[in-house]
Amino acid sequence: MLEIKRVSECTIEECVEAWNKGFEGYVFDMTTTPEVFAKRAEIEDLSPDLSVVAFEEGQPVGLVRNGIRNQDGMKISWNGGTGVAASMRGKGVGKKLMQSTLEILKEAGIHRATLEAVSENHQAIELYKRMGYTVTDEVHFLRLNGAVDLSLPSEERVSIASVTPEQTSELPFYRHDFPWQTQWQSVRDGEALLALDDKEKPVGYAYFRKTVNGEGVHAATVLYQCETAPDASNREMIAQQLINHVFKGFTDTISRTAVNIPVTKNKVTYEILRNLGFEVATKQVFMIKDL
Repeated sequence: MLEIKRVSECTIEECVEAWNKGFEGYVFDMTTTPEVFAKRAEIEDLSPDLSVVAFEEGQPVGLVRNGIRNQDGMKISWNGGTGVAASMRGKGVGKKLMQSTLEILKEAGIHRATLEAVSENHQAIELYKRMGYTVTDEVHFLRLNGAVDLSLPSEERVSIASVTPEQTSELPFYRHDFPWQTQWQSVRDGEALLALDDKEKPVGYAYFRKTVNGEGVHAATVLYQCETAPDASNREMIAQQLINHVFKGFTDTISRTAVNIPVTKNKVTYEILRNLGFEVATKQVFMIKDL
């Protein structure tokens, strides 16, 4: 008989076993450890009281990890992973996990539930649709590696200032409606840039994170958000300059990634990145359900 427990009622070993079984054979290697499992909960604001584990005859066979944040005056939740053990797939476990999840979210006063699903995972997407989720956009992971010879605009038509990712969230045009892992809370240790017009008015922002290799040499830059004010006169130029600064003119032999860029809602940034040569690494759908 299937039993559903909250993560707060389980040991971390049971949760890790449920996760590793649930994502066996997934598109990406999702294998985790107790340390990584706990660290991700901290970074992504994942809640043990809002997350659930499925047990069959006392053995963990699936889970859903959920997070909660206050965004733009609303309580928003995020499904940070739904997994079902291979031996239990096709038996309604995913449906029961999601039903329990939605009941718990409603009890917690959540206004909106969000998630991303790999576009090729049609079975999962159909389940979420049956649960009342709606696809609102497609989001892409984009990559461009190595030094690139590009003809970039040399004229600086806006000034660029360094701020923190949190400070960008105070802008009136900050995108609270972008995917969870691109929100400033997930990039607290990152860097941010603010674009200012000739009157010192903010007209754009971008935030990102740099990583170094074992020798302390810059190895990768990950872009999380780049947006421009909707009333700015030349949004393409502003976004282009921000992107140029984030990636330092593309002359470094580094790995460059743009995470979950919305194809429609972040069209200006998306098209600039694609025109620069960024290739699509993964396609996902962004789904929401108002509770």
